[in-house]
Amino acid sequence: MQSIVALLVLTASLVQCASQVPLNDLLPGTVITKELSSYIQSHIQANNVTGMSLGIVLPNGEVEFAAWGNRTEAGDAVTSGTIFHLGSCSKAFLSASLGILMQDFADGKNRSALPDTVAGFNWNTKMRDLLPGEWMVEDEWTTEKADLKDLLSHVTGLPGHDVSYAPDDSARDVVVRMRHLSAAYELRQVYEYNNQMFITGAHIVSRYAGMPYRDFVEQRILAPLGMTSSTLHPDRAFATGNFTQSWTTSQRRIPFFMPERTADLIAGAGGVMSTAEDMTRWIKVLLNGGVDARTNTTIIPRVTFDLATSAISVLSNKGSQLSSIMGYGLGWVRTSHRSHELVWHNGGAPGVATIVDLYPYDGFGVVLLANTGPSVSVTRNIAYKIADHILGLPTIEPQVAREETPAPELQSSPASQSHTLFGFTGTYTNPGYGNFTLCSPIFPPVQECRDVVEDFRMVDAITGRPPGFSDLFAAWPRFWGSHLRLYPVSGSGYEYTAELTTLYVEGYGADCSPFEDVASGTISAAFMMEGGQVVGLGLFVAEKESWRARRGGSVRDRADVWFDKLL
Repeated sequence: MQSIVALLVLTASLVQCASQVPLNDLLPGTVITKELSSYIQSHIQANNVTGMSLGIVLPNGEVEFAAWGNRTEAGDAVTSGTIFHLGSCSKAFLSASLGILMQDFADGKNRSALPDTVAGFNWNTKMRDLLPGEWMVEDEWTTEKADLKDLLSHVTGLPGHDVSYAPDDSARDVVVRMRHLSAAYELRQVYEYNNQMFITGAHIVSRYAGMPYRDFVEQRILAPLGMTSSTLHPDRAFATGNFTQSWTTSQRRIPFFMPERTADLIAGAGGVMSTAEDMTRWIKVLLNGGVDARTNTTIIPRVTFDLATSAISVLSNKGSQLSSIMGYGLGWVRTSHRSHELVWHNGGAPGVATIVDLYPYDGFGVVLLANTGPSVSVTRNIAYKIADHILGLPTIEPQVAREETPAPELQSSPASQSHTLFGFTGTYTNPGYGNFTLCSPIFPPVQECRDVVEDFRMVDAITGRPPGFSDLFAAWPRFWGSHLRLYPVSGSGYEYTAELTTLYVEGYGADCSPFEDVASGTISAAFMMEGGQVVGLGLFVAEKESWRARRGGSVRDRADVWFDKLL
């Protein structure tokens, strides 16, 4: 997913202190007060959130719900029973599923056999043994030594190559193509978020559970917990008539980003759809160590639960006056909030912003589901506000409440660069990413390019973006976007900024005016010349300094992704 775990550093000021409220004295209806509801309402309005649903599990086991805004363009209200996509809050269901499957093998209840090279199925089992002939990455050591724990704690050394996969890819396609993707770090050197590893994890469940991963989650987790409104099948969610529509933070309605045909691909990284009501059942099990207290049935095996909610890798090695350092387990972040232990994860995708917070030693949990996004700082701020209210802590007001994405510097490129630009157009290829064709707005040579340029022109005319004569465009169907836009870095002839975006030339929903939805984050890009000719394009996707960047050299040497230009 795009957002993946987004870290929000809150610089804040303390105001008048409130007295500590004994947790066990909280009664139903005492958390979501009129004042708290008004705060949340004003916060979501200020950040253009169309609808939000809230569920709280209190230390005494009682639950509270509230909802704001709409789930449809027609004005149907969000309720606690409205179905939302969970985004990356789904990742915890994958680690739980793998743990359940491991227990099946340990108990002799497995439906399929493991390869002969696998002595035991546990979190230390090597990937090369579980997926013989499929698992291979650039680094030979990682190929040989990476295990399931490395996979889900984001320490395989591969950066987030989220632009590499397309809507029609299968999970196996993603796994097999990983050998063509560049690593940025050594195995277990640093934490870096990677959705593809969770895609791989779901592929393992499907291979050894005797059923597809989506069905496994529904049968082994959702059904036993009575999460009857939850599913991993979009068609089933739509059939209820209670599945929310989706919006951007600019209040444009967009289609659901994960139609049924793509749901298998992304299921492990972010495939669960649920309601605030159902999610409180999930939270209760998590607060009880993986055991359903209603039936005293173990849903998540204790070994997996403890490992998943621990700090395996270091997400952030610096704390603040409000929070500790952050560790990442298996689909969960572990940290503290104002000296209270906190286990959490968020989710962000087109039209999705979610968060699940667990305070294990205080005995309560919070889930927030929004249909606008990714607006991860909005859900984060509100969740903290709710926790502070429950804990009786002094009020903290973030200095920056509005979710804003700074606009790039938009400049018309001088026509004198057009002779250079001409060499930039053409088709580029990478075995892990596929091909795309870059088109120029000033000399699109073929009809395909003329159509692409016209689509961008229509969108930019509505938004008021000035024409960039050195901009480059491509139609490139990816899971997270439909098109690629490159615009030059000011003062540089060969360095560009790349944006993956989705164009809606005919608008969507009731508004037929053109617009685009830019994927979160930008990518640095650079062209490379040899012998007076453009020979390729490099993309830099790693969040930290890669070993290639430290080594230096040409763009080809330093890039995390290198595209050869086809002459």
